Amino acid sequence: MKFSIITPTYNRAYTITNTIRSVLNQSYSDWELLIVDDGSTDDTESTIATAKDSRIHYFFQDNAGPSSARNLALEKAVGDWVVYIDSDNELLSNYLDVLRIHIENEPQTKFAITKGVRTLELYHNNKLVDIIDDSQNYPEKVSLKDVYLRNVKFDINGFAHSREITQQGYSWDNDNYLMEDWDFFLQFADKYRDSFLYINIPLFHYHQKFGTDGLVSNATYQDWAHAFETIYQKHKDSPLMKNQTWYPQRVDKYSKLALEVKNGQAKPEYLKYFPNFQPKKF
Repeated sequence: MKFSIITPTYNRAYTITNTIRSVLNQSYSDWELLIVDDGSTDDTESTIATAKDSRIHYFFQDNAGPSSARNLALEKAVGDWVVYIDSDNELLSNYLDVLRIHIENEPQTKFAITKGVRTLELYHNNKLVDIIDDSQNYPEKVSLKDVYLRNVKFDINGFAHSREITQQGYSWDNDNYLMEDWDFFLQFADKYRDSFLYINIPLFHYHQKFGTDGLVSNATYQDWAHAFETIYQKHKDSPLMKNQTWYPQRVDKYSKLALEVKNGQAKPEYLKYFPNFQPKKF
């Protein structure tokens, strides 16, 4: 079984070495790493070039967003299975081995979510000033219904699917840059509902960074309102969306917060995790 690991990146020379190292350290060796540089202007290309391994493939494209970068990688992928890890996160060394064993034991599987290690990290002036272990929020069990109903947050890091799925024509929406991973999942999850697997083992490290260049961390409340609206309108007719309770509540919530921020009545979202943060201290 061969794995195609996909990593889009943009100006992440300062973190991508850790991502690459986590792939090189895999206990299972039949993989290829496809890194798509989405128009970086830093030292990303030369940094990647220092990893001298023939299984690592570098591609450059003009800046078009992470969905476009992942679609390009999918066109180049030759593995039986596709795995996603972003350029500021890492796979744990047993990720591929554990995934392979589960797939072999449950051959009906076509897509899988794994548990992870999740840390919330606050940066100020490019310095890490606080960190919180948020791993307890990964549940013991996850069903497809949970993902549709937003009982759990879906994240692309650690997500894997058979390449057969994208060979059926499913792809990333190039117009989405926020919750585009959830949208991608929802496109085919209903069709392959009997082929879903949740692996209750931490197999990757996700860094939720605040105060750096992360798209999710820097999204405005209005961005979130728009993203939830878009997701709902695209997938509202799925049978698995029946009895959902997040729409329109999430749209209303973030639209209200966006207005409060505009009027100076609301604080940035990250302060709910780091309420004692005072920039003047650093």
